[in-house]
Amino acid sequence: MNEDTHTTGPAPDAARHTHDRERRRARLVLAGRAESAEDLAMLIDALGLDPREDHDPSERRE
Repeated sequence: MNEDTHTTGPAPDAARHTHDRERRRARLVLAGRAESAEDLAMLIDALGLDPREDHDPSERRE
């Protein structure tokens, strides 16, 4: 299932923004704990926290 949709339709904007905020916080925690840039990249990849997957706040859905 696409993370942007629910069984009843598209996810509300607030839910998408909350999800993105949580992803950013998780990346910050990892950055503070990783021993090297290589470790950080591996953890972000393994946990599926790639910033490119966040929603652009300026993106509008019609």
